[in-house]
Amino acid sequence: MMNGLLLQSPMAFAALCAVIFVSLLSVDALSVERTLPPGWTLKGCYTDNVSSRTLAGSSFSSANMTVEYCTSFCRSGGFSLAGVEFGAECYCDYALQSSGILANTSSCNEACSGASTELCGNGNFLDVYWNGTPPPTITPQTGTWKYSGCFADSPSSRQLPNLQTIPGGATVDSCTSACKSQGFGLAGLEYGQECWCGSGPLASSISDSSCATACAANTTEFCGGSNALLVYQDSTGQVCLSSTLSSDFNLAAVYATSHITGATSVPLHVVIIKTILKISWSVLTTGEGGWFDFVKLSNAGLLPVVGSIREIKTASLTTKPGDSPMFITTHIPPPAVGPYCAMANPMVHNGPQVLALSGRNDLWALCPNSTAGNRIDVVYSPVNGHAHYNKADCKSVYITINKI
Repeated sequence: MMNGLLLQSPMAFAALCAVIFVSLLSVDALSVERTLPPGWTLKGCYTDNVSSRTLAGSSFSSANMTVEYCTSFCRSGGFSLAGVEFGAECYCDYALQSSGILANTSSCNEACSGASTELCGNGNFLDVYWNGTPPPTITPQTGTWKYSGCFADSPSSRQLPNLQTIPGGATVDSCTSACKSQGFGLAGLEYGQECWCGSGPLASSISDSSCATACAANTTEFCGGSNALLVYQDSTGQVCLSSTLSSDFNLAAVYATSHITGATSVPLHVVIIKTILKISWSVLTTGEGGWFDFVKLSNAGLLPVVGSIREIKTASLTTKPGDSPMFITTHIPPPAVGPYCAMANPMVHNGPQVLALSGRNDLWALCPNSTAGNRIDVVYSPVNGHAHYNKADCKSVYITINKI
């Protein structure tokens, strides 16, 4: 009877087929759902990609993947976020990384490889679940150190160049303590476990969300991110304001101790001490006889210049602790090196900026050079047993930058 009816009415047959298809589709749609394991809630469907994971902690994949399997794995590792992707992948973290963007729930519509009745994200889409544990936070202050911002970083151009090895792993407190012990005014945490120190200056900051990797040693606080440095500044430390100054300046040594009698400061000069063919070497000293009238600061290097003969090119050379700042003059000098920078005056509020080398402005001294008629030379961090001076005769100074 049915066959006869269908044969007699093609339209009725098509209609019946459509009803059956819709019914089956509805049953299938209802059979696949997002499971909520006990204690976990769905945060949403987020974008993801191989180069920058939305959940960057532990991960694994399995042909038996389910939402319960993934959340159990993440919970066992202490993570508060779990995400399923591409049907068979599981990712964990303490916080969502900045690369993840909330997407429409319909984008996460692939069945789990271990349970066809559950949804496990999709290709480059992640179903994220949360167990209610508060996420890590940015520590605003520890001791004299205050949060300064999140800054882009890279292995080829470090914002803070001095890596610290910290037993037990880096935290905000352990990193800032390590940097303070080394005399640095800036401390930065990266990749959740690295600690870097320096004095700046720093490039422009980026969004705090880029520094959202929890500290491996303390998952309640953030420790930077991938190529992103969470930076703290010591209110009592030494921080570079600039490694380049647009105008020329003169330098002067200001005695750091109050018991000095007579003048409290003395002008400094760049004086030529040796010339061979077309190459000259000079030193920073109080002595007269120099023909360099001004100094420039450019890209952390010092460039003495002659006011009336600008074509003469002079550049600073590397200065080690115990030595005087040296300069070379030649037709094509090498790039000026330091690293020099300008810092706030530690003696006079709003006074002229002071010159720092390797992040320190308090290691300068004036020392009588016994091999040059007791000429008073500038020395960086005097040492015992030096061939040209007696450390006991050196006087501690700050070097002020006096703009013209």
